[in-house]
Amino acid sequence: MKNPPEHASDKRLPRKNRPVHAMLLLMLASFFFPAAAWAEDPEILYPPAKALIHAKIPSISIIARQKDDKGLSQVRVRSGDILYSPLGIWAAQGSHYLHFNVPLKPGKNSFELLSSGKNISITYKPLRSLSTFNPNDKDAYLFHRNEVLPESCTQCHDPKKIKLSENLSGEAQALCFSCHKNILGKTPWQHGPAVNKQCLACHKETGSPLKITIPGGKSENLCFRCHVNKKSWLQKSHIHGPVGTGDCTVCHNPHGDIEQFQLWAAGKDELCVACHTDKKTLVSGKKPVYYVHGILNGIGCIACHDPHATNNAFQLYKPINDLCTGCHTTLKGVTRGHPVGGHPVSGAKDPRRPERSFTCTSCHNPHGSDFKFLLIGDILGGHICSQCHY
Repeated sequence: MKNPPEHASDKRLPRKNRPVHAMLLLMLASFFFPAAAWAEDPEILYPPAKALIHAKIPSISIIARQKDDKGLSQVRVRSGDILYSPLGIWAAQGSHYLHFNVPLKPGKNSFELLSSGKNISITYKPLRSLSTFNPNDKDAYLFHRNEVLPESCTQCHDPKKIKLSENLSGEAQALCFSCHKNILGKTPWQHGPAVNKQCLACHKETGSPLKITIPGGKSENLCFRCHVNKKSWLQKSHIHGPVGTGDCTVCHNPHGDIEQFQLWAAGKDELCVACHTDKKTLVSGKKPVYYVHGILNGIGCIACHDPHATNNAFQLYKPINDLCTGCHTTLKGVTRGHPVGGHPVSGAKDPRRPERSFTCTSCHNPHGSDFKFLLIGDILGGHICSQCHY
């Protein structure tokens, strides 16, 4: 293997100089390394033309093959005004193989292989949730769709070592990580099957020949095979949307991620407001209201809400008043007399919401408010009272 450049991608210049810099590089390359210097243009082995890629990690490998070594050190992949050097160059079977790794952005990505001038077009769709992915989509490119190892890869990689059978050995599964090592090792919280290299616990499809695929549809069909005690969530009366639709991967990364429980964002708040966007400013520090419930900047949303399922409305751990008085203990057990004598605290119908019983949230907003004590109206002038007593 020839020594790869010190950096996988050339350093970026100030924006105003980038197009000029890229053009100068091409002009210099054509002067010092004319087209005749290459006996044969590099051939793109992977990915295929106009590939539609579904993936969680926004990057992809580009593999090229060149038979001779003339001008080999000058081969680059270009995206706009950015040039990417190969991660490595291997010689095998009378050819040279160049491996690049390039970042992807959602939507269409265009690359050019220099010096051949061949273009690579990739449409990238971030795979956050398995429920949105159809593994049988004929337009989507899946590396292992038709065979475990494409023929073009067998020039270097021994297919005998990764030939799969129903009784797949631990050694063979470990070989998955020779390509997929970016899945592990970079995140502090890792899923057991992934860290133990039991890839086919999830990535398996019956049939002959055996194929490896990304599972699609309801991920609960996989998750609940091991997390059997979690099936009880489906029997609760109030179920969080992702759980109810059977898609654990909306919140959990099945390989590993940056937060505990393989969450892709902080589970106490940041993860929640990715969907519950109306509450985003309450936890971001950019207060949309004057008073924010202190618990949001402490334990966060999960102080009150179970992220999976409960038998209480809004997936609260307890009925509203029991939950509130768990912290505001001076009102524990009080049914009348707050804020003034005879005023109901529970039991009566809520005048503003006739379908619900009177609770603490009849007068207080549990998330935030422009009024002191998180009230739904101002004490001055009786504006809080007039919400019910017109």
